[in-house]
Amino acid sequence: MPVFDNIRLLITSSDVLHSWAVPALGIKMDACPGRLNQVGLNIGYPGVFYGQCSELCGVYHGFMPISVHGVSAERFIARYRFQD
Repeated sequence: MPVFDNIRLLITSSDVLHSWAVPALGIKMDACPGRLNQVGLNIGYPGVFYGQCSELCGVYHGFMPISVHGVSAERFIARYRFQD
């Protein structure tokens, strides 16, 4: 994700309740089946930020790591440019 930019995350689930959490970014949002939640994010510096699902959502709960990569806007655009 680009750093120094306002980002809106849309979070949902297809099976059970999850709680998308990345403590280093100050983000924790529930993912509920049938509901679309949103949260704002602004990454202050480049880096890799780790989190996890913080809801006991099932048997594979321990295998749900989250990583957010903060990169410069130029690098983000070069990597994720939409093709026509």
